[in-house]
Amino acid sequence: MSTETTKTLTITHDLTGEDFWDEFTARQVLPPDAVPTHLDGLNSICRDDGGGIGLAHGWFVTIGGNPGFGKSAMALNLTSAALRAGESVGYISLEMSRWQLAARFYSIHSGVPVSHLERGTFSPTLAESARDHIATLPPCYVPDEISGQWTDVIAFVYECYAKGCRWFVLDYVQLVQLGDEESINRAITEIVTNLRAWGVNNASTIINLSQFNRQTSGEYGLRPRPQGLWGGMILEAASDLVLLLDHSRYERTGHEAKSWLLAAKNKHGPTGEIPIRWDYRTLQMTEGMPDEEDGWPKKNTGSNSR
Repeated sequence: MSTETTKTLTITHDLTGEDFWDEFTARQVLPPDAVPTHLDGLNSICRDDGGGIGLAHGWFVTIGGNPGFGKSAMALNLTSAALRAGESVGYISLEMSRWQLAARFYSIHSGVPVSHLERGTFSPTLAESARDHIATLPPCYVPDEISGQWTDVIAFVYECYAKGCRWFVLDYVQLVQLGDEESINRAITEIVTNLRAWGVNNASTIINLSQFNRQTSGEYGLRPRPQGLWGGMILEAASDLVLLLDHSRYERTGHEAKSWLLAAKNKHGPTGEIPIRWDYRTLQMTEGMPDEEDGWPKKNTGSNSR
């Protein structure tokens, strides 16, 4: 994934040739190589290599959202689902320590309230219940320390891949240090281009989290669009799926919130929107049923505080 490495492309396949046709048909009849998510509505639109099952190996998926609207929590919900499906995960957080990640992940996966897994309010008894839920899972690798250096991110991905991991989260791309603020768009282009190509060539799923740019981030009354991702058009262009947490339709009552997940770009099926429910006691994200959608927010009136 070095940004200095170039590769010469050679002619090795003829799409109209008999040999390639045989190779193509042999591949296409194989079962999908995909990992289910925790959202049935999302799984159903993951066609092609996703097979209507989930996120395919080799896909580059961008999750965009405003700060505090659940990007990391969604990524950890996806991680929980991947682990349930038997997939090892490499989670690279550039903003949270491994202790913070662990408390959130244990809560999401077990349903034990996160407050009982955090330092200061930790409950050994409830923690044992959480431990029982993760005892038989595949590994979920996290770095020893937080680092914003791209070389450290690469080294971590390579190490996880060597251990058999093909499912990765980068949380989040704008925190990788590659030059000053003026060059961030160029830096993100280099990161995303190289990371996506590596994922495709090594059949690895990349979940990339992204902030919105300043304009989109401040427009709470407008539904976000992929063009509002911070870093330029490369994030939208490179992604197989762009999933956006809609800050314009968000309502919270007590420990529960309702909002929408926008599948704003999909190379492998239809776009659309999925009603989501947050339980902030456990950070679990669930999908609203079709007969419940009338109870979901239609627009942001500006009256709901977070």
